[in-house]
Amino acid sequence: MGPLEVLWAIVVIFFLFIAFARGYGNELGVTTLIFVALFIITEFAQDYLPRIMTAVLQRTGGVIDDRASDHLLSTLLSVIFISILFASYAGATFTLPGISNRRNNLLNVLVGLLNGYLVAGTLWYFQDYYRYPVADFTNSAGEPLLLDLPLTPLAENLANFLPPYVVPPLFWAAMVMLLLLFRVRR
Repeated sequence: MGPLEVLWAIVVIFFLFIAFARGYGNELGVTTLIFVALFIITEFAQDYLPRIMTAVLQRTGGVIDDRASDHLLSTLLSVIFISILFASYAGATFTLPGISNRRNNLLNVLVGLLNGYLVAGTLWYFQDYYRYPVADFTNSAGEPLLLDLPLTPLAENLANFLPPYVVPPLFWAAMVMLLLLFRVRR
């Protein structure tokens, strides 16, 4: 696999195309749910999932080493985040009717870049926070299948700017409230 920052950029560009296809009014509805997911994950899930996992293991008599715990937690948080993201795009989507849905290319670009940054950055954050568990997957020759460590210097620098690192959890809640106000605005 190539450098992680290339994959990150491809995901951001993918969300840019989605924003052009759907329009920024619809994409801001997705942004709202991404903010909800980030608030739930950074404020609650990252603290409580390890505690729940420890409690379950103690009750069942199971044992898990630190690296397996990293794998499990990064996978669970990624699945929770992707599930919320999938639900926000599936079926009847959460839209902001109080915002004009005219085709404004600049706003489409900005919202697409924001959503791409939030999605790609959050998934990268789960890997970074739990010490890149995907790098442990190797083929029979011992070569990495998904990620080759160490990261490039650019990726190391970009990792410092992943959404959960630079924004406190209460900001996500405040942004949800602000976008909900736009939702009910007439």
